[in-house]
Amino acid sequence: MRAMDGHGRTRTGTDEHGQTLFVRIRPCPSVSVRVRPLLVLFILLFGLSGCGYRHAASTRTTKGQSIAVQPLTNRTTTFEVEQILTRALVRSFVEKSAYRVVQDPSRADIVLKGEILAVNATPVIFGRETFGTAFLVTVNAKVELRDARNGKLVFKNDNYLFREQYEINADVKNFFSELNPALERIANDFGASVVAAVLEDF
Repeated sequence: MRAMDGHGRTRTGTDEHGQTLFVRIRPCPSVSVRVRPLLVLFILLFGLSGCGYRHAASTRTTKGQSIAVQPLTNRTTTFEVEQILTRALVRSFVEKSAYRVVQDPSRADIVLKGEILAVNATPVIFGRETFGTAFLVTVNAKVELRDARNGKLVFKNDNYLFREQYEINADVKNFFSELNPALERIANDFGASVVAAVLEDF
């Protein structure tokens, strides 16, 4: 087999029947030669506008608007878990969003409703004692936001799943009781994750 240089390379060979084959291979042009300065400028401008679009849209959508967070409905057997998570959700909207939180839904631009479908805390690391055990915490919820003026649905997730691992240094019989020192952090993390999901969707 041989190759010749020129505008392209010509390779010769034989197939399985002994017939001579000629294959001309054209080299790919250099990217630096083909790309025009104007095209580079267009790509840069397009890329910059694309990177900032979601953030700009989010700011215009939420800034100055008010939101009412309705008490979450508890569909589990865990006592008062909805109160703990509702309080954390309100705090997260206050601290992590541009929404102004109000109590009265009739005075809000957006109304949030939700349901706690399941809560679980599964030990994942066992020691000789009950202290210092790690738990995988899972919260399954439904969350929706509607425009208070016309009832239009603006965000909905019927299967929102929060999952995180925590370590506690206390002997807690009921993981989701207020005796658990890690409960506030768990609730705050849940609230922050819901707010992040809502803002990202806008």
